[in-house]
Amino acid sequence: MSEATILGIDQGTTGTRAVVMNSFGRVEASHYLKHRQIMPELGDGSRGVEHDPEEIWNNTARVIESVISDRKIVAVGIANQGESSLLWNRKTGAPLHNALVWQDRRTQRWMDELKTDSNLRKKVSEKTGLHLDAYFSASKIRWLLDHAKGARELLRDGNLCAGTFDTWLIYKLTGGKSFVTDPSTASRTLLYNIHEKKFDPELLELFGVPEGILAEVLDGGFGTVSAIPKIDGVPIAASLVDQAGAVFGQGCLHPGDVKATYGTGCFVYMNCGTEPSLNKNGILSTIAWSRNHRFTYALDGGIFAAGSVLEYLSGKLGLLKDMSDLDRILREVPSTGSVVCVPAFAGLASPYWKRNARAAFLGLDLATSKSVLIRAALEGVASRVAQVIRAMKQSSSFEINRIRVDGGMVRSDEFVQIQADFLGIPIEVPENREATVMGVCYLAARFSGLWKSDEDVLKSVRVSRIFQPKLNAHSRETALSRFDSACELVAKWEPDVVI
Repeated sequence: MSEATILGIDQGTTGTRAVVMNSFGRVEASHYLKHRQIMPELGDGSRGVEHDPEEIWNNTARVIESVISDRKIVAVGIANQGESSLLWNRKTGAPLHNALVWQDRRTQRWMDELKTDSNLRKKVSEKTGLHLDAYFSASKIRWLLDHAKGARELLRDGNLCAGTFDTWLIYKLTGGKSFVTDPSTASRTLLYNIHEKKFDPELLELFGVPEGILAEVLDGGFGTVSAIPKIDGVPIAASLVDQAGAVFGQGCLHPGDVKATYGTGCFVYMNCGTEPSLNKNGILSTIAWSRNHRFTYALDGGIFAAGSVLEYLSGKLGLLKDMSDLDRILREVPSTGSVVCVPAFAGLASPYWKRNARAAFLGLDLATSKSVLIRAALEGVASRVAQVIRAMKQSSSFEINRIRVDGGMVRSDEFVQIQADFLGIPIEVPENREATVMGVCYLAARFSGLWKSDEDVLKSVRVSRIFQPKLNAHSRETALSRFDSACELVAKWEPDVVI
C-alpha cells in the first residue's frame, strides 16, 4: 500500500509550485511554473501589475498533475501570494478582469486621500492592524468593482465573487463548490477586524465592498478536490497566506520566533502568540493562523523589493549575466566604498510607508564598477531588512537573538553573510529553503491527523547552516546610519512631478 503523503501548493507572485511531502517531512516531488507579469500602461505615466487568473489556474493544475503520479495524497495545503485580488462570475467561474497584484499602486492616490483624516487612519489601523495603503486588497476590489466589465450587473444579480488567489484556486479545485478563505489571508484585505475576527461592516462601507461577494472565513476544512481526477475527493485541509506559511514552515511556533522570506519582496514575521500586538513604528499586526478557533498573531514588516532587485540587475540592466556568478562577484568586491543603494523600486514599505519613494544609487563616481553596483544593491536589501528588525524590536517585548531565513535569495551564501553582518545576530538557513510550501504541508499534516503533534513539525525543520555576523558593531552602525540618511533623501522624492 502506498504511503500517505501531503500535496502542497504555493501560488506565488512569480510562479506556482507543487510538492509532495511524505510522513517524514521530506519532499518526494516538486514542480514549478512561472507565469506572466502583465504591466499595462495606466495613462498617468505609470504601469499596473496584473496576473491572468486563468493562466495561474492552468499552471496550478499542471504542476499538481506533474507531481502526484500514483501517490496516495491524503490532504492538500495551499499558500497564496496574499493581497492580490480578482473578481469572477459565481455561476460560470469566468474572471472579469486580470487580478490586481499586491504591487499594483493604481489606487494609492485614493489611499493617500483617506490617510489625511487622522481619525480614520487610526480607526482602520486599530481594527485591522494595517495601514491605509494600495498594497492591501480593499482598494483593489473597489477598483475592480468600478472598472471590470459586467461587475455591477453580476453584483446586482448576486452572482459576483471577489477574493484572493487562495479563494480562486479553492473555488476551481472544488469545481465551484467552495467559496472560502482563511483568517491569515482575510487579515490582509484591510476589511477584516482582527480583534472581532470577522469582516468589519464599517470598513466594508468605507471601501464600498458588499460583504456578500466575499468568501466565508474558515480555520480549515476548505472542501474536497473534484477538478483533478487523480486526487478526486481529497480534502483541502489547510490554507495560509504565503508569509504565515513560511512562519509555520520555519517552525516559528513560539512567541518571539522570527523568520524572513526573500522572494519578490522580503517579509519579516514575528510570532506574537495569542494576542495581537499594537502596530507601531511602521510595523503591522496581522493573523498568522487559526487552529480550532485559537488564533496566533504576528508582527509583519515588509520590504517590497528583494528578489525583484536581482531580476532588475540582470534582466533590465544586464549587470548580472548569470545568477550563479553572484557569490563570486560579492567575494571579489568586499566593499562598496561610498556607494549606497536604496532599493525602493516599489516604494518604501515598513517602517516608512512612503509609497512614492523610488530607488536610487548614491555616491557614484566614474570609477564605480558593475560589481560595486551589484554589491550595493544587495547591501541595500540587507539594510532594509535591518531597519525592519530594528523597528520590530522597538514594537515588541521580545528579544530577537536569531532569525531563520528562506526564499530564493538565501541560495547565495555571500548574501546571507551580508545580512548577518548588517543584523548583528546569527542567521539560520534551513535544509529546505522553500518554507512557504512546506508550511502549508505541515499544517495540512496536522489538520488531517497524519501528524499528531507540533513536535512532528519541529522535527522536520532541519537547519543546514548558521551564519554568524563578522562585521564589528561600529562598522555596522556606521553603515546603517549612512543608509538611513539615504532613505530619508529618497523618501522626499516626488516621482509624479513632470519636468
